[in-house]
Amino acid sequence: METEFKYKLESSDVFDSIVNSDELSDYLNKDAVETIDMHAVYFDTEDNDLRDAGIAYRIRYENDRITATIKWDINVEEGLHVREEFNLVINDERFAENPNIEVFKSSDAYDVLYRAAGDKKLVKTVEMNFDRRLVKIDTGKSISALSIDQGIIQDYEGEPVPVCEMELEWYYGDEDDFNGIAEYLSEKYNLVAENESKLQRAFRD
Repeated sequence: METEFKYKLESSDVFDSIVNSDELSDYLNKDAVETIDMHAVYFDTEDNDLRDAGIAYRIRYENDRITATIKWDINVEEGLHVREEFNLVINDERFAENPNIEVFKSSDAYDVLYRAAGDKKLVKTVEMNFDRRLVKIDTGKSISALSIDQGIIQDYEGEPVPVCEMELEWYYGDEDDFNGIAEYLSEKYNLVAENESKLQRAFRD
């Protein structure tokens, strides 16, 4: 299960202000911000069976790591995205370029994929390239990650769509505490909720 708030940003200034704020200095280490080079490729059948079923199949290169991810049962309300998620680290770059659903056979994700697409071949739909900066927030009650993504989405027609968004993802601990952090950040920094995923924006007409 993935639980995160998404926010639209005009620039990275808000993220920098949060990371350097005195109010959160006890909960995060501004010198521990990670920088991750992200390249994401989404796959579907030629008939878009996965998208029609509300499923995302993603291969993402994160610096030197390759991860295959399935997301489904997505619920979004006022910027809060809650969805089922299954991740699998991939060691074969050839698979990453030509994935299938069989690799998920030992997981619940396989049944979800097979009901939607059966044995149909998967093809590349959209690609994304962005830089992520991430810092963990540990209040003693909950641990979450605050991140900012900046880069380009190549939509389904190959046209570039700029992306600049911030996410607050709950890792574990007290969910009410996590929601309290989100409420505090939203009110103090006048954050604008983002209800669309990057994949949805790639298919926006």
